[in-house]
Amino acid sequence: MIRGVTARALHHLRTREQFGVAIGTFQALRHRAVDLHLQQELVSAALDDACAAADAGAPDLPMRAARVKARASSAALLAAKEATQMHGAMGYTDECEVGLFLKRALALSAWLGNASELRALHARACLHPQSLPVAATA
Repeated sequence: MIRGVTARALHHLRTREQFGVAIGTFQALRHRAVDLHLQQELVSAALDDACAAADAGAPDLPMRAARVKARASSAALLAAKEATQMHGAMGYTDECEVGLFLKRALALSAWLGNASELRALHARACLHPQSLPVAATA
């Protein structure tokens, strides 16, 4: 999802013109696009870490999964919001795909707990491993 909405935002930045130049040449929009790319890479790194831990049989896999879900949730919301903003008023319409990505990101972020809940759970588990829920310790 993050890659899809970022790709659409980058395409829009390359093709939409204002004042005779592509809006992607504006420094502020370039910085925002780089932030989206960084978020995408952070999610990939967290997912790779969790997959490697799963392959190694790490006992803290539920906490790593919670970390990935929290990272992906916040990154997807940020990417969808930024892409919608970059598209201007048309980004909020259902005719524009990024508006649909935003709705989907909002729905998925609430599924299985939101990012702040999962980060709090992860922090508690790091500070007090004995306080893990029974399902997370199995």
